[in-house]
Amino acid sequence: MGSATRALAFHRPCFVSRMPSTSHYKSSWSSAALAGRRSPKHSPRLFLSSNGSEAQPTLTNIGKTDMAQILADAENGTGDANYVVLDVRNADEIMMGTGVMSEIVRVFPLPEITSMGAFNMDAEAFEAQFNFPKPNVEDTLVFTCKAGLRSQQAAQLAAVAGYTTIINYEGGADDWFGGELFYT
Repeated sequence: MGSATRALAFHRPCFVSRMPSTSHYKSSWSSAALAGRRSPKHSPRLFLSSNGSEAQPTLTNIGKTDMAQILADAENGTGDANYVVLDVRNADEIMMGTGVMSEIVRVFPLPEITSMGAFNMDAEAFEAQFNFPKPNVEDTLVFTCKAGLRSQQAAQLAAVAGYTTIINYEGGADDWFGGELFYT
């Protein structure tokens, strides 16, 4: 079984938005009531779609071990998926902080994705703007950021644009480089 298949088989898809964990959640719900519910992270769910006839995009959340395997597969050209790894942090945030996780990671800032409608750009304009080819809808998009929140937003935008195989590295740069980072 290839690494993409393993990543998608061992991690259940979920909605982009998540319910807060019980340790941080304060409401009238009791801990026992919340403990009996399955969290969205572990429930097999799909993104919401406007047309039931299209392939349903899914988001698979992964951790550091799976991200390391995806990067190794992408760097070596192994595995069964065409990975496009996208770091959605701002360029200055990457340069002043940690750099990227690997040479194959493309810098694709979330503010530019949203302001330019990047996923809906034609291939030529996309490449001229971002200095890498526009991913095909058949590619496996792997998103990362600082802590996993902006990458979830970017994943949702990709799903709306028609991409169907989407992975989010939940830990982001904080997890990859060993702790919360402070930018000056």
